[in-house]
Amino acid sequence: MRAILNSIIILTCFAVQYQNSLSEQISLEVDPAPFILNGYSFSVRYSLACMEHFSFMGSIYKSDFPDAMMSQVNKDNGWTDLEFRTSYAFFVDYFFDKSQEGFYIGPSLFIYNKSVEIENSTTSIDFTNIYPNARIGYIWYPFESLGFYLNPWFNIGSEINIDKKNKINDIEFEPNRFNYIIAIHLGYSFELSDL
Repeated sequence: MRAILNSIIILTCFAVQYQNSLSEQISLEVDPAPFILNGYSFSVRYSLACMEHFSFMGSIYKSDFPDAMMSQVNKDNGWTDLEFRTSYAFFVDYFFDKSQEGFYIGPSLFIYNKSVEIENSTTSIDFTNIYPNARIGYIWYPFESLGFYLNPWFNIGSEINIDKKNKINDIEFEPNRFNYIIAIHLGYSFELSDL
């Protein structure tokens, strides 16, 4: 038992020392569009020197969704007032340049918590979709020394309803079989060693 405990302590010390020798970068991003639509969008990106071409990002967001942007089949079925309640996204990005500037590609997964109503009714439903997709984007630092950057990106995928709660009186709110998002995030990055 003592040998196992000593091994764990040695491995932990080694991991901490190894971690301290690497250059870690954190980036904070916002997407302005949800703020315009009575919501919010915040993201945190993490990069590690030992994986210099990769970064990992998590997002939390909430937004109203204009009826005009809803799919025609859902509009025809009388759905209205779609809202993205607090939802989440996870991204893995591969940068072609190890400086993590310029073009990147990667998979991402959105978890949509939606609320929607039928016209002329006070009844609403809450349900969850997932949206696996592929993303391409470009990070540009217009003022390199400031850490501020622009991150325009585009993704494409298909939504999948996972809880089957997307119906009122047998009228189904249909997930988008083909979906895409165009966005531009505003970001700020810094080295953890600078803190």
